[in-house]
Amino acid sequence: MDARAAGIRDASLLSVAVVLGVLMAPQLAVVGLPVAAAGVAGLTYRGKVALAAVAAALGVGAVAALQRIDIVFVAPAVAAILLAVVMLPKRSAQVVGAVLVGILTLASAGFEEVLARTQGTTLAAMAALQMQQAVGELTKMLGPSASAELVSRLKEVAQTMSTAWPASYFESAVVVGVLVIAAIAWVARRAGREVNVPPLARLDLTPHVLWVFVVGLLLLAASYGAFSASKALGVAGLNLVLCARTLFVLQGLSVSAGVLDRTGVGLGGRILALAALAALDALTLVVSFIGLLDFWVNFRRLPRDGVTPAPTQAGT
Repeated sequence: MDARAAGIRDASLLSVAVVLGVLMAPQLAVVGLPVAAAGVAGLTYRGKVALAAVAAALGVGAVAALQRIDIVFVAPAVAAILLAVVMLPKRSAQVVGAVLVGILTLASAGFEEVLARTQGTTLAAMAALQMQQAVGELTKMLGPSASAELVSRLKEVAQTMSTAWPASYFESAVVVGVLVIAAIAWVARRAGREVNVPPLARLDLTPHVLWVFVVGLLLLAASYGAFSASKALGVAGLNLVLCARTLFVLQGLSVSAGVLDRTGVGLGGRILALAALAALDALTLVVSFIGLLDFWVNFRRLPRDGVTPAPTQAGT
């Protein structure tokens, strides 16, 4: 096969990947969007920017034809992918990631809000109802053994967590955003393009993310005051703390990836170990705490502000 035929084949396969990825996005964004991002990056970094835009538009059009309301999420998400592909060779992964996560968060929350409106309710009311139903099911499972105090405590927890839905969209957006950037970086390496994406073991979030945590704690503290806006401050504070925790998990996983790299664990073992740590953090917050602590301790001895020495190469 000559170079021209190979180029046509590759462009066709990448275009199909874009369309299929966009079509999967409404139901399985964690798979569909990285696939679409890989296709867009493959076309763009081969100089076929117009074809990438056409393939993305075809995917969005196909989604609209199948389920028009899905366009509320898919259109901004695809635009964010196109923006990320263009920005990554020029800007840092953290800047691109922040833009990407912000757009994905707003797109997913906006879609759910529009969907709730079509059902005659709101996203906040739907979240509260879902938590109430969960408490009802749990109480039914416990049966007569559930004391009135326990049921009351469960209802209090449910009421609190029903206000944390904005943070859940941020958390999902971070997961999808990391996978999208990883997919773009993988394609860029294969295409011989330079992008500003460090491996997970070298990822070091800006310490400015600590302000999210600090402001969240301050708002939570202020919510205990006796004034009209105290409840709203508490809701905002809780969501900011939960968003910060998601970023701390990412930092903690990067620290763990550095340890696994130094111990020579293979790719499969690293993936399993990191997945287990992410699951463990849901119960113990240990990875979040490691991530938070790393901003001060710098476990990997990464260069920060030109002061900390860079880690030595393996085997030296």
